Amino acid sequence: MIYQEYLPFESLLQQVEKKEIKLPFPLEYTIEKIEKIKKKIPKSYDNIARILALSRPVVELVLFKMDYQELERAPNSRGRPGISTISLILIHLMSQTMISDSYRQVERILNAHPTWLKALDLKKAPSHTTMSKFRKDRGVDFFDSYFHQLTELLFAFGLIKENDDVIVDSAPIEASQNFARSNSGIKINEAKLQEFFNTVDFTPAVNLIAPACGRGRKRKYSNEAILKFIAFEKLCGFLSRNQALTYLKKHPSAAKIVGFSNGDVPSTPSINNYLKRIPPIPWLMRVMVDSITEFFESQANYDDHDPLSFFFRSF
Repeated sequence: MIYQEYLPFESLLQQVEKKEIKLPFPLEYTIEKIEKIKKKIPKSYDNIARILALSRPVVELVLFKMDYQELERAPNSRGRPGISTISLILIHLMSQTMISDSYRQVERILNAHPTWLKALDLKKAPSHTTMSKFRKDRGVDFFDSYFHQLTELLFAFGLIKENDDVIVDSAPIEASQNFARSNSGIKINEAKLQEFFNTVDFTPAVNLIAPACGRGRKRKYSNEAILKFIAFEKLCGFLSRNQALTYLKKHPSAAKIVGFSNGDVPSTPSINNYLKRIPPIPWLMRVMVDSITEFFESQANYDDHDPLSFFFRSF
């Protein structure tokens, strides 16, 4: 049962039978649990991370009311334990209310937000196939019944405000949380970024690009700077090219590390035009795989279970 994590269920039943605990114990327990979480929420949590953390006891309560039995989950291919129903429901709640109803998009966005993963008690987002399979296995009836009860309780506990939309029949809704604002708080560890670009030589990839023919306008940015920017965008987990460029414009020191030394950061159309004139990035970067792999393997504080972007983040 759902409360085995906190109290042995047999012990709980015995206390109920002895009238040492009066129902509705789960509701009282949920209130107490929410208050405890409020006091321990890290300052680094944004609104979405806070809601995920505070909603966990409510999710547990609804599963308890439904007498839901947690299925045994086999370890994944790396031997790590399966993801709990509670975490998967919280992800589903978040995807339908705050960011996207595309599981592929949810997986990518989650891995770009360490605080959200921490609030979900995860080190890495489940794959989109895991999320899809969970919804398919539980069926429409489960989600319809579950989310009607869940939204009532979220409203009762003040986690959904009166003027917010709510989930109806598990359909996508629009919530008051501004995802773009939440995603703007990325902080890059510039010391680690500098170490990466000092260690990894981009010359092999640059040498695969044919030199400019000399006709037309002179290129404003070097091929090396463009390739380093693409590496920065992908490795640091930005959700869009525009977001990565905006970060560099706001942080000239990071822009200098990437290769835009004069502080003149290109626009998204400029980057896209450059990429049209050179070979495909995957083809160019194939010669960089070994050196990039060697760099991460040499880092004592790098955990290969984490998304690469975690290595470059400041928390």
